[in-house]
Amino acid sequence: DSGKFHNISLGQGQEMVAEEALEEAATHGHWVILQNVHLVAKWLGTLEKLLEQYCKGSHSDFRVFISAEPAPTPEEHIIPQGILENSIKITSEPPTGLLANLHAALYNFDQDTLELCSREMEFKSILFS
Repeated sequence: DSGKFHNISLGQGQEMVAEEALEEAATHGHWVILQNVHLVAKWLGTLEKLLEQYCKGSHSDFRVFISAEPAPTPEEHIIPQGILENSIKITSEPPTGLLANLHAALYNFDQDTLELCSREMEFKSILFS
């Protein structure tokens, strides 16, 4: 609500919007989330230069978060090395195997959640399926 958060889904010509948000955020200490950077491979070199430029003399509250889908093979990685080297990386990998997937899904619910439901049997059936 305060306008200090810029969430940009890249692709379809959103590069200029992202550049403007980065400039404003670096000046005023906002946060920017750039989603789907894998869709704008040609623009990533520009992004790398902008981030290098804004890391010097920008507001102390300035933050940039970047999300991308993983490349299918190491040869297909498109994110510039400069961005990767200066980033804190967080990965979220799906569990492997049916049992691990079931555990991951069921850990989202606890006994209290089941008991809060007014139609407990129907909810358990849906949850099981």
